[in-house]
Amino acid sequence: MSGLVTSATTWLRTTYAAGESWMLDSRKASYGTAVLRIGFGLILVVQLVAGWGDRSLAWGAGRSFAQGRVDVDEFPAFLDLFFNGSAPAWAFDLQYLALVALSVLLVLGWRSRIVIPVLLVLYIALFRTNPFIGDGGIQLMRMVLVYMLFADTSGRWSLDARRRRAAQASGTPSRFASWAWLGTLLHNGAVLLIAFQIFVVYVASAMYKIQGGMWQHGTAIYYVFQLDEFSTWPQVTELIGRSGVLVAILSYSAVFVQLFFPFLLLRRPTRILALIAITGMHLGIGVLMGLMYFSMTMIAIDAIFIRDVTYEGVQRRLAPVLRRTWDGIRRRPTVPPAAPEELAADGPDPAREATPREDGDLVPAGAAAPSSPMAGDVEGSGAPERDAAMPAGS
Repeated sequence: MSGLVTSATTWLRTTYAAGESWMLDSRKASYGTAVLRIGFGLILVVQLVAGWGDRSLAWGAGRSFAQGRVDVDEFPAFLDLFFNGSAPAWAFDLQYLALVALSVLLVLGWRSRIVIPVLLVLYIALFRTNPFIGDGGIQLMRMVLVYMLFADTSGRWSLDARRRRAAQASGTPSRFASWAWLGTLLHNGAVLLIAFQIFVVYVASAMYKIQGGMWQHGTAIYYVFQLDEFSTWPQVTELIGRSGVLVAILSYSAVFVQLFFPFLLLRRPTRILALIAITGMHLGIGVLMGLMYFSMTMIAIDAIFIRDVTYEGVQRRLAPVLRRTWDGIRRRPTVPPAAPEELAADGPDPAREATPREDGDLVPAGAAAPSSPMAGDVEGSGAPERDAAMPAGS
């Protein structure tokens, strides 16, 4: 009995030490959270720019039909200060453009610690004004943005990271160097919360699916494609629906990957298979069912499950290519070279065809060189007169 207690105590101590080391040694998924930040910013930019023409009808003065839902929601009352339907049109447009600008700054990774909280408030304030617009991606992005408040999303591929490197190179000490462990703890905790949130979404979705007879029989995908609101490419979905085997494979694989997704991440071969399968599923949902923003949101979140060493390997391979491309763009001449006919019409350039004299002065081409004592010596020795003006390099 004492041996069992000792073994259990040893296992607990080892597990605790491993967990403490994982949480405090380094910031995990630094590249994955950067991809998450960039992905969310791009999604918001595309969504807001695409809705610019209908902004007043969707979220402004024309969304009065949704006011009843807004009055009974449980969001904080101070959100009514933003995107108020009774406010002037210019005030609404100014707030809308501010949200677009914050989304761009999120992509660039400029002062992310300040940008993300402000963007979160404006994002919730905008989309709560009309709950009939959007899909599950909006709610999921809202929750993940809360976790991103505590994560270091600008540690890679950002203007913040560039500024930090410049400060380190100049020897400027960080004001929060003594609290770096706390930042690491909060970052890794946020990564775990995001991962847990995705696990809940996938596993709950799979558990809900397997209760339905169509998913059990492997025909659910076929009936989904028959709905008009989810039939963006009817020719493609009709072609898929003709194959019962393909429909069954797609139906069962969707349930399998979602149900066992957390466990498939434990080993590298199954992790690669799971990420490829889940990304393909979201691409299919976005393209064939028209749920583009939801699919893009899920793919951006799933990026945290790709290891940093994988991102670093891809970066090493792409960096030389991108650098050569950028150098080629910078060195490309902005003024086109003159045609040979234009050069001939302009005549020779005396400055270019000037020949140096022995005393260092330039003599234009075709001009006679002035006499010098050395030239007189050459003439006296019987040398040809043309040798006195011999071009340099002859």
